[in-house]
Amino acid sequence: MANIRFLFCIMLRYMCLVLILLYISTFQALSQETDSLNHLHELLKESRDVQSQVIILNRLGEYYLDIKPDSSFFYSKSALDKAKGQLKTESARAKRTIGRVFFTQGAYDQSLAYLFESLNEFRHSDDQYELAKTHSALGLAYQYSKSSKEALGHFKQAMSLFAQWNNPSGLAETYGHVGHYFEKKGNYDSAFYYQNQALEIYASVSDFRGKALVFGNLGSIYEDLGDFEQAHAYFWQAAKYDSLNHNMSSLVVSLNNIGDIYRKIGVYDSALYYTDQALVLAKSLDLSYQVRSAYRDLAKTYREQGELVLAYEYFDSVHALNQTLFSSQIAGQIANFQTLYNTREKEQAIALLQSQRQVERQSRNMIMTGAIALTIFAAVFIWLERRRRLNQRQFFSTQKALDDEKLKNVELQQHALETELENKRLKEEQFYSELESRSQDLTAKTLHIIQKNRLLRDIRTQIDHLEKEKKVKNNALAKLSGAIDKGFQFDREWEEFQRRFDEVHQDFLDRIRTHYPKLTATDTRLCSLIRLKLSSRDISTIMGVTPDSLRISRYRLRKKLDPPTNQKLKDFILQF
Repeated sequence: MANIRFLFCIMLRYMCLVLILLYISTFQALSQETDSLNHLHELLKESRDVQSQVIILNRLGEYYLDIKPDSSFFYSKSALDKAKGQLKTESARAKRTIGRVFFTQGAYDQSLAYLFESLNEFRHSDDQYELAKTHSALGLAYQYSKSSKEALGHFKQAMSLFAQWNNPSGLAETYGHVGHYFEKKGNYDSAFYYQNQALEIYASVSDFRGKALVFGNLGSIYEDLGDFEQAHAYFWQAAKYDSLNHNMSSLVVSLNNIGDIYRKIGVYDSALYYTDQALVLAKSLDLSYQVRSAYRDLAKTYREQGELVLAYEYFDSVHALNQTLFSSQIAGQIANFQTLYNTREKEQAIALLQSQRQVERQSRNMIMTGAIALTIFAAVFIWLERRRRLNQRQFFSTQKALDDEKLKNVELQQHALETELENKRLKEEQFYSELESRSQDLTAKTLHIIQKNRLLRDIRTQIDHLEKEKKVKNNALAKLSGAIDKGFQFDREWEEFQRRFDEVHQDFLDRIRTHYPKLTATDTRLCSLIRLKLSSRDISTIMGVTPDSLRISRYRLRKKLDPPTNQKLKDFILQF
């Protein structure tokens, strides 16, 4: 026991040291990222060259992509406007970032449209690396829009280009995407193969950011397979490399994953600790989706611990944050669509102005031909102008109607989601209410059995006392004592108790019988009573045996279940 405590203390100190290092690196990373970001903004203010401005705007757009999609859209759209179709490579890069912004917002049709424009422009350039990156982005967009065949095709194109131009980092990143694709398909052999290929490449080029990503993916695969020990080891590796690479947003995900693994193996103190660390870091980085994930994991952990009040509070936090995120997402999409609409209006106005200038030049040329030609041309021009304005009014009227219809559809979708969220909340409340009622019913039934059996035991004790005093005939006492023993052994109320137990602890007996088919009816009854966390005195009363007999039964049950040597029988049974 002393050695176990000593090892536990050493492990705890090691974990504390790791977390201290993570926090130090976190604050250093935030400081470095802030300095880098400020430097880009200063360069943008000082730059007078259009090409330099476009390059900086594109870098800002890519920087904000994963943390502030609206800012990413703004800077990328500014880069696209300044490029004016002249800087082809930078224009294609801006369109790719805009496509990825729409991807993060779930607008896959718009995402695919911009990514295809970017792909076509890069095809006419000599930059094969950017072309490969665009293929990879298209693969992700198709994957999440449920177009598996197209997704895999673009991933293969990306891998071929990266391999052809000897770009190991790009090839490794695409391998990771393909591995994740096969994981979602349930093809774990292929998922392992591609993730390990990516890991080998990242290790060869000392890319910590890539290694952290792959370790996280491998941990996710092992978690899907139920191998929580391996999953924990890989998530720890991911957290370590996230810290070394100062990738704080990914570190939040890794800490959340570690906490979730501890929850699934029943180590609730550690689960709460790491999830709390992820929550604090996510709040400091303003990562709303990761804050929501931490709230949800905390709620699950407290629910499994039986602390339903805390679990309900965190579920409420998840619900409130869902509404906030949904409203923000809808507002962001509407703003982005409005920006695109305004941009298209400007482009149409420019095209119209250019057309008018061309008409004016033609008019001046016609004036030189003579008064007759001018009169004829003026008449034709007036007619064409009226026709053009009429068409323009019809176009804008149709466009406005379409935009109004889109906004109406968005509002209907928002209302439908709010209704669905409310229904889910009501179902959760009904579920916990029914669970509480069944638990109270089971407790009352258990207490009833305990009280009845204690009464039978007291009667039997009195009978034994009368036998000793020989106040009643021995045969009658023996028959009465035997009937009481049968009452202990064949209690008709046990079936009703077992039914109520199954309602509260669903499938518990089926699971334990599946793992241990040789258990007797007495063994499974003892497992059920231990699962209720009853004292040994109450269990012996319910089963109608002496405490010594109960100890023998528990010893025999432990030999059949064969739990780890250092684990209590009760803790082992609570895992089922």
